[in-house]
Amino acid sequence: MTIIIIILLVLAIIIGLANFFKKTDNGAVRELRSDLTQQLGQNRQEISGTVQQLNNNLHGFSTDLTERINDKFDRQFKDLQTSNEQKLDKVNEELKHLTDELNAKFDSKFLSLQESNDKKLTAIQNTVDEKLQETLNKRISQSFEQVTTLLTSVDKGLGEMRNLASDVDSLQKVMTGVKTRGIVGEIQLGRILEQIFTQSQYREQVNIQGNNAVDYAVVMPGKAEGELLLPIDSKFPLEDYQRLQSALELADTAKVDSARKALFTAIKTQAKSISEKYILPPKTTDFAIMFLPTEGLFMEVVNNPELYEQLSRDYKVNVTGPTTMTAVLNSLQMGFKTLQIEQKSSEVYEMLGAVKTEFGKFEKSLTKVHERLQQSEKEINSLITTRTKVMSRKLQAIDAIDDVKASSLLELENED
Repeated sequence: MTIIIIILLVLAIIIGLANFFKKTDNGAVRELRSDLTQQLGQNRQEISGTVQQLNNNLHGFSTDLTERINDKFDRQFKDLQTSNEQKLDKVNEELKHLTDELNAKFDSKFLSLQESNDKKLTAIQNTVDEKLQETLNKRISQSFEQVTTLLTSVDKGLGEMRNLASDVDSLQKVMTGVKTRGIVGEIQLGRILEQIFTQSQYREQVNIQGNNAVDYAVVMPGKAEGELLLPIDSKFPLEDYQRLQSALELADTAKVDSARKALFTAIKTQAKSISEKYILPPKTTDFAIMFLPTEGLFMEVVNNPELYEQLSRDYKVNVTGPTTMTAVLNSLQMGFKTLQIEQKSSEVYEMLGAVKTEFGKFEKSLTKVHERLQQSEKEINSLITTRTKVMSRKLQAIDAIDDVKASSLLELENED
């Protein structure tokens, strides 16, 4: 910094001398300028040498200062490192001492807790063993009782199964009888009829011709003389149907076709029998109904449109199952009600005419009563407007008394 100031001062002096000599004579100036130039060259060399020496001195000073600072820093760092190592050793010793104390306390507490837990676990184990033994004994006793009860029930059930097997064998023997199967279908058909019709709307075991009695016959309305009957007969070709079911379970196509053909033949035979025995117009309708007591048997017929159409066309027999039988009978019942309404419509019309005549008379009588009421109203209004006013004027001079005394004198009841 000092060197820079010296250089600046020298430059300022030179600039000042230059300005001064501009004002003097040119010859002297030249001489002086030559001297100054020479002197400046010498000064420049001296200044350069001085600057070089200063740079060398500064470099040496900087190097010396750096070495001193580094030495001092090394000494301080070593002192700090030594101090930190001593402090860390002390802290480590304190931590080790504290850790030893904590470990000792923890070991003591842990041993105490372990002993306490061992005692509690022993007590719990004893309690659990007692409860478990008690519960186990109780459950074993209950299980033995249940097993004994179940064995008794099983033995009883086996006895019932033996009886049931015997009953099934008996039922199988019964169902193999044609007459018995017919009775089963008749009972089912009778229950359906009971749910829909009254006793007067159907007949049971009706002899259509000779000794040929149809199971049931519905009495059709609308005939002027005698009864028009709709024959309904129950049929159940069980053997043929069972053979078909067995063939279906075996998935034997040949047996299925053979059994189904035999079943259809049996149904045609039954339809022909119904047609010949029970269709006898005008005593009966020109068609009859064959009732099949199972839906499966009925579906076998329905799934064969040709058979169903042939029974209706050739034998005038319509085939129904339990569900369709109910629908057909409900339709007949609705038709019966509609026919009854049509038959009684003339009676209803005559009744309405009589009501109309009587209503005309009632209207005349009501008109007369209305006129009399109007006349009475006029007379009452006359009494209110004339006589009451006259009586009020006549009684103005008389003082009124209280209601209780007036009622007592006139022997009238008090009005609250």
